[in-house]
Amino acid sequence: MRVVVKLGGSLMEDAVPVIRALRARFGTGIDKECISILIIPGGGIFADAVRSASEKYRIGDDASHWMAILAMEQYAYFIKDRTGISITDSLEDNPFGVTMLLPYRTLKEKDELAHSWDVTADTIAAWTAKQFALPSFVKVTDVDGIYAEDVVQQFMTVDEVLKMGITCMDAALPAFLKENHMNCIIVNGRHPERVIDAVLGKDIVGTYIKGNI
Repeated sequence: MRVVVKLGGSLMEDAVPVIRALRARFGTGIDKECISILIIPGGGIFADAVRSASEKYRIGDDASHWMAILAMEQYAYFIKDRTGISITDSLEDNPFGVTMLLPYRTLKEKDELAHSWDVTADTIAAWTAKQFALPSFVKVTDVDGIYAEDVVQQFMTVDEVLKMGITCMDAALPAFLKENHMNCIIVNGRHPERVIDAVLGKDIVGTYIKGNI
């Protein structure tokens, strides 16, 4: 079983407990579920720096796109420095346990996503899950899920998300989910046990976005 997990850059202070919890549960590769977890790093402050430079110096969309993806790799190395997590730059190298992807090489080779700030690590994680023909991916962020009238919504359709506009995800993700009939599970990484439940497909505290309708 393979699971793609996007680890948000907003969790810079909380990324280590998330990775440690996942590795404690699945990291040996001999767990009875035999799960291969591929972590897609967010961009965080590293991508923010690219965006700021892009605006200040009028950097073009193509250059900004690849610089932002390289910012994801900076975040990956930040996490590796603190956790020792295994990293890979290939979608072919995914052993059982927990591995983090350096996405630049794969995205350069395929280059199927728009070069726009609408496409960030969220859509890249969904795209990665699509490469494995997975129906869903887990988005780990710093909020409990999508709120409507101050209440976290447990289930939403992608059309409902689109009507709400941009929430806690990048602008391109809802349309990508709808076009590719995929789902997204949003959980708060400040509660690592929720991430484990999402990986295992258990009932979650978070928002399940259904796009395969």
